[in-house]
Amino acid sequence: MKRKKRLSKKGKLLLGVIVVGIVIWTLIFSNSNKNITLEIHEIDNKANYTLKIDYPTLSNKKIENKVTSYIKNKKSEFLDNALKIKDISKSKCDLAITYTLHDLFQYKALYVTVYSYTGGAHYNKEIKTYYYDDKTGDEVTIKEFLEKDKFDVLANLAYYQTIKYYEDNDKNYDEEWIKEGTKAISDNYSYFNITSDGLQLYFLPYQVGPYSDGEISILISKNDLKGIVKSDYLLTEDTLVEVSDPLKRDLSKFKDKKLMAFTFDDGPSDGPTNKLLDNLEKYEARVTFFALGSRVSTYSKTLKRAYEMGNTIGSHTYSHLNLYQLNDYDIIKEINNTNEVIKKAIGVTPDKLRAPYGNTNAHIKELSDMYTILWDIDTEDWKYKDAEKIKDNIVNHAHDGAIVLLHDIYNSSVEGALLAMEELKDEYAFVSIDEMIELKNISLDKTKTHFNF
Repeated sequence: MKRKKRLSKKGKLLLGVIVVGIVIWTLIFSNSNKNITLEIHEIDNKANYTLKIDYPTLSNKKIENKVTSYIKNKKSEFLDNALKIKDISKSKCDLAITYTLHDLFQYKALYVTVYSYTGGAHYNKEIKTYYYDDKTGDEVTIKEFLEKDKFDVLANLAYYQTIKYYEDNDKNYDEEWIKEGTKAISDNYSYFNITSDGLQLYFLPYQVGPYSDGEISILISKNDLKGIVKSDYLLTEDTLVEVSDPLKRDLSKFKDKKLMAFTFDDGPSDGPTNKLLDNLEKYEARVTFFALGSRVSTYSKTLKRAYEMGNTIGSHTYSHLNLYQLNDYDIIKEINNTNEVIKKAIGVTPDKLRAPYGNTNAHIKELSDMYTILWDIDTEDWKYKDAEKIKDNIVNHAHDGAIVLLHDIYNSSVEGALLAMEELKDEYAFVSIDEMIELKNISLDKTKTHFNF
């Protein structure tokens, strides 16, 4: 009879390490299959400032570390300035940092946008761009996309196209300023994109003209780029996104129930938004997403999924800026840019707007020409990040016609919402804003602010 061998202490330790490794690997692998991406978001609302920061979590940690360091430096600069003017400024300071990430052929293109307001007539805008190889983390400049010794030729094209932009728009311009801003140096061409139409160049305020001229974008057509941009990068064609009609429910089954509208700001995201969508059928629920335009391109598949399921898609502006601090042109730009990217993602232009921080007035409503939807149950989920507290806040304030404010960039917010649905499901139906309007036979008014129904 053979004796069973017992593991030594070293053997047991080794086995334990292997088991733990398998568990960790399984979790990572399963999460990657579910396409779950972890992000870090920071929101703060103090007496003298507000801030909202999105930190990207990237597959290449070399680039992620550089981006995180840059964002932290910008936050530190902002807080220092906010502290300096704390006792002398009547205006509330604001910082909004977000990003977009997309593929540019074999590279990644990451744009980090920083809006900082510390008094004065306008926000300061800064865009930091990273074009990089995702495998190595090595960064490239616009030169990588150009034929050898063709940078000066491109710069000349950009110079004349910029002058044409000013002339076409009947604006005064300074030729020397434009010449300096379009000179053939990489810093002047740090923000660009290559599309099926050609090379899109973006010049930030002060680069080719005064701040009042705003950000200027010029397009150099594919025909003009032959022999300048490498031929491999001129073959791109836009992919037509097919969007199915949203599922429409039989709402008559909810006629004897109280109604609640769960609404989610600041998304879309990957992990939290998709987790919410995965669980809506369990509670026969539909919700409303007030999307940030700056995040739509990065998470367009998630937004498309939400729309096709029958959820309402609204606008939360493009950059999450305090609209009170913007001039009319910038307010319209924040709204129109968002509507454009949402339409590109789902094929429909939203007609409902939720201004960041709820800051709206009669003039903003008139400029937007949209329906203003705010809320009457504020879960303060961004502050607590605690699913139980969020659930309790919803349950304790639940009432017929309520609009609940949440953010689908936090797992804790999604978990709290689902816990509340579990507790309230026998008494309430969870509907989108559009469904609420239909069930209650309400006519919206663009001059009013709707807090509940």
